[in-house]
Amino acid sequence: MRSALFVSIAILLVLGVLFARERLKLAFRVGAVLYAVLLVVRFIIFGRADSDSLLDLLTVMAIFGLIWLAAWLATNAILRARARRPPTGPTYHEK
Repeated sequence: MRSALFVSIAILLVLGVLFARERLKLAFRVGAVLYAVLLVVRFIIFGRADSDSLLDLLTVMAIFGLIWLAAWLATNAILRARARRPPTGPTYHEK
């Protein structure tokens, strides 16, 4: 698992250098997708090698999926609340 972590860090660093500042967010998204694909492939290989532990692995993946879903819902709720709230400071034209 340590090698997968190093691979993901290397992918993020290389993509960060390639995409520069304004596209750094895109680079992290692409790196995260590549890392997720790598994890799924490793889970499939692990599941084939040890089919008795596959149910345990799927349970852990489901728990992580629920945690991700809760974080995603909370983030979207916060962003919607911020978008509905009017700006409080002086605007550009008032300065």
